[in-house]
Amino acid sequence: MRHTRILLTALTLVVTALCAPGCAGTRTGLAPEKPSSGKDASVGRLDDPSFVFSRRTAAGKRLRVKALAYTGCTTKSKRSPRGAWGDPLTPDTKAVAVSPDLLKMGLDHGDRIRIEGLPGEYEVLDVMHGRHARAIDIFYGDDRCGAREWGARSLTITWQ
Repeated sequence: MRHTRILLTALTLVVTALCAPGCAGTRTGLAPEKPSSGKDASVGRLDDPSFVFSRRTAAGKRLRVKALAYTGCTTKSKRSPRGAWGDPLTPDTKAVAVSPDLLKMGLDHGDRIRIEGLPGEYEVLDVMHGRHARAIDIFYGDDRCGAREWGARSLTITWQ
C-alpha cells in the first residue's frame, strides 16, 4: 500500500513537471528563467529520476530509521560482549547494530555512520534480529540507565 502511494506521488510529480511548465517550482510575477545548461535548474533536475528519488546528499546516503539502544551487560556471562562479526564491544566503543534490511541497502560491517543529534561517527559492528526493519541499535556499553532513557526514537542517519 505504501509503495503504491509513493509510486503514484512520484508519477504525479513527473507528469506535472513535464506537462505544466511554470507550476513546478516557479513563482508567479517573476520573469521566466533562462534555460539552464542541464545540470542545475531552479527546482532540481526533475528530468532525471535517479536525482529526484535518490537518498544521496553531499554527505552520502540519508535514511530515516528507528533508533533503539542496547548494552553489553549480561548477568549470565562474564565475557565481554562481541558484535555479529566477532568485534569486541568495550564500554567506550561507538558502535551500532543495524537491521538486516539496512545491510541490503548498502551498509556493511565497519561502515561509519553519523546519527542525527549525536556527536561523532559510529561504526557498524553488529546486526539486529530479522524482525526489525529500518532500525539501528546504539551501543551504550554498560550504561543501562542511559539506554533506558534513550528509549526508541525516529531519526536520520547518513553514511557514504
